[in-house]
Amino acid sequence: MPPVDLKALVSQLKEFWNKLSKVQKILLIGGSIGITTALIFTIWLATRIHWGLLYSGLDERTTGEIINFLKSQKVPYKVKPDGSIYVPEEKVPELRMEIATKGLVGGPGPGFELFDKEKLGLTEFQERVTYQRALEGELERTIMGIKGVKSVRVHLALPKESVFVEEEKPPKASVLIEMKRGYYLTPAQVRGIVNLVSGAVPKLEPQNVIVVDARTGKTLSVPLSPEEEITTTQLAYKKKIESYLKEKIEEILAKALGYGNAIAQVSVDLSFDKEKITEERYDPEGTAVVSEDIETETRSNNASAGGIAGVKGALAQKFEATRPGATSGSYSRKRIVRNYDVSKTIKNLEISPGSIKKISVAVLVDKSVIKGNNTLDWISSLVKGAIGYNPDRGDDVEVEAIEFIKPPKKKPGIMEYLVELSKPLILLVVIILLFIFVVRPIMKAFLPKPPEEVEKAKEVEEVPPSVTEEKEEKEEEKVVMPHEVALGIIQSQPEKAAMLVKKWLLEESLEERKKALSEAGY
Repeated sequence: MPPVDLKALVSQLKEFWNKLSKVQKILLIGGSIGITTALIFTIWLATRIHWGLLYSGLDERTTGEIINFLKSQKVPYKVKPDGSIYVPEEKVPELRMEIATKGLVGGPGPGFELFDKEKLGLTEFQERVTYQRALEGELERTIMGIKGVKSVRVHLALPKESVFVEEEKPPKASVLIEMKRGYYLTPAQVRGIVNLVSGAVPKLEPQNVIVVDARTGKTLSVPLSPEEEITTTQLAYKKKIESYLKEKIEEILAKALGYGNAIAQVSVDLSFDKEKITEERYDPEGTAVVSEDIETETRSNNASAGGIAGVKGALAQKFEATRPGATSGSYSRKRIVRNYDVSKTIKNLEISPGSIKKISVAVLVDKSVIKGNNTLDWISSLVKGAIGYNPDRGDDVEVEAIEFIKPPKKKPGIMEYLVELSKPLILLVVIILLFIFVVRPIMKAFLPKPPEEVEKAKEVEEVPPSVTEEKEEKEEEKVVMPHEVALGIIQSQPEKAAMLVKKWLLEESLEERKKALSEAGY
């Protein structure tokens, strides 16, 4: 292959360049630049790194440990000012699993998998510590399942079991929870966590479990004794009943007197004692037969020819002869025994806790809405009907009328007056504009045209194009030219024209000439 002659190649390129026109040269240069830019952009898109978020919101120590791990693995990374760590997008899942395995990010600790590998030679203390670590890790994993929990740590205090009951100490637990932004634990969720931990640890009572918020450091669960829990429930129940009765009273008075014209306060006295009553009543006037016994005896004593032979028979006959009434032929007797008892009623009544002992109501009514002297009486009747008034229970209803303190009214300023006055004017202007630009054209379109306009339109249509062109030429000829206007001014008012020309000669600018023309009255 013969060598390439560079001089000839350069000369050919120059000759080719000189043959091109200016437009062709511009297109060639622009096309070359565009193709080069597109090629560079394509290569950059194909080779650039797509960053994906690995972790964000971590503390500085944890962020530093993760960066050291990424350096050791020779993984490219990028850290933003807010502490977020970015790595190549396709490596995010793999790196997260590796970092979680290393335990660099504060997640739940190891669970019962600590016992998967058998370790010989462990002491009793080491086994107990391993079991405690595993139990803490399992609890952390379970609590992490709650929606909104970012991280959790569980610490158990499991005392060594003792053979002596007096020396045995109860176990305790502490739970530190960090929630995600926008999430918070409700009291019911806190109670659920407490019950979860206490149920997973043997002999752990709920009052020995403390739940703490990691952000604020506040205790979310306050251990309460059974008496305190009952008292809290009772107060909540009392407040609920009082609010319900208050709403009923204010609602019925608002419809009668108007909203805001009556205020009510209710106090309810409740009985939380569980009572069991057994009542036994006797009615002395009412009697009843409890039992009845009737006995009847009948005997017959007729003499017979035969009898018992011997001495025994003779003695029997003598005994019968000596008995009273032995001469009659029969004997009868009847005995009746009846047992009566007073009527008795036994009643067993069991009263559940939470019954109402007394209701006290205080109502304030605005004096300005009261008409007549008997108004307070019917207001009191309405209130009594709303609460279920019971005089035997000792209920109390007090209704008083006073003048309510009303907030001072702010006097309107000048701008507010102007705004109020401008509203009808704006409305009037809008109506006029609507009439001119909307209603009027519509009316013209639908109403019949006058006969004169119709005839003119017909005449215009009948006129040939040539005639219309001639008229337009004549109208153009009638247009007065500027020099004709100047000649007319000079002929009619020569003095003013001379003064105007003199000023024009003295003034140089166009604005000053216009000013002079206006002074002359033109």
